[in-house]
Amino acid sequence: MTTTPAEFESLLREAVSKAKAAAPPAVDDLVLCASRAAEAVAGVTRGAAVLELVPVEQGGGTNPTYQLQLRKIDSEAPPSDLGIYRVTETGYPVQRWYSRAKWEGNPEKPDGQYANVNDLEGNFKWMLSEPESRLVVLVNFFQQQPAADKKTTTEMKPKGRK
Repeated sequence: MTTTPAEFESLLREAVSKAKAAAPPAVDDLVLCASRAAEAVAGVTRGAAVLELVPVEQGGGTNPTYQLQLRKIDSEAPPSDLGIYRVTETGYPVQRWYSRAKWEGNPEKPDGQYANVNDLEGNFKWMLSEPESRLVVLVNFFQQQPAADKKTTTEMKPKGRK
């Protein structure tokens, strides 16, 4: 054997240092992607809906975990669940579950994993650009509601009045 215990220790220290350095950027990347998506939602809905990355409270020294939620402003309805994101011990991969219920039911089996910032950003781009994504479906629904409310109000007015 040619590797000394001191060399093994040095390798381990270096790897631990790299792992610690990777974790914060993954959280920052997740927050940045969610913030950009939130700006897009606010712009398209003209402030009628808010996309939020909400920390999930957990006991102990668990990995940073967040729930992506969409809520309509001035609505008493609960926010819509758009999934759970959990940062691993090493930062990347960032894990994703499609719903909080799915995460709570099987916290060790994510629906997806994003190995780097490009993959993570790709996930948010998909959510914002695909008509079948829950985010797009909900934004579309929120945008149709005011029009439906105005139509109902107009239909209820007595004829001859404006």
